[in-house]
Amino acid sequence: MSAAALLGLVGCATTDAEVLPSASSTTSDSSSTPTAATNTVAGSMAVAFTYTADTSSSQGGGPGGGVRNPYIAVWIENAAGDLVKTVSLWHLQNGQDRWLSEMYKWYAASGGVETNSSATRAPGSYSVAWDLTDADGKAVKDGTYTVCIEALREHGPYSLVTGTVAIKGTAVNQQLDDNGELSAVSVSYQP
Repeated sequence: MSAAALLGLVGCATTDAEVLPSASSTTSDSSSTPTAATNTVAGSMAVAFTYTADTSSSQGGGPGGGVRNPYIAVWIENAAGDLVKTVSLWHLQNGQDRWLSEMYKWYAASGGVETNSSATRAPGSYSVAWDLTDADGKAVKDGTYTVCIEALREHGPYSLVTGTVAIKGTAVNQQLDDNGELSAVSVSYQP
């Protein structure tokens, strides 16, 4: 087990308030026992969300309400809390990635290894797709997965939304709880 896992930093399904004292708990109630993965699954999963910047001066809003675009990471973890794949990572490009380590959960889960990254984007509604493969491009097995979305911006608040989704060959449409500047989070799996 890694040092990050021992410290409770890996696994976005842990209670966020335990890892980040300033964060409120955003975990979904997962009273069911994780399902062991057995068969590979086909299809895709869409993760949709809205990012709305709080432009108040207490949350990093500048003169005239101007704010910097957020860093946002969307990734998938298995039932054990291990990174399956980074679905999308938005950050400053051209070597200006020194703030990636501030994305505490994603950075701990991934070790800072970026995949499928693109530039930051303005506040708005977005959807990213997971092709149900792992970081090596292999199809994942059916089972329970945790969808994680983390957002932060310079001098602004930190937001983390997580939720478990059972991928077993039947369609899933699920809403996740809002947190901070992340809202209208939904997961849609189509076999």
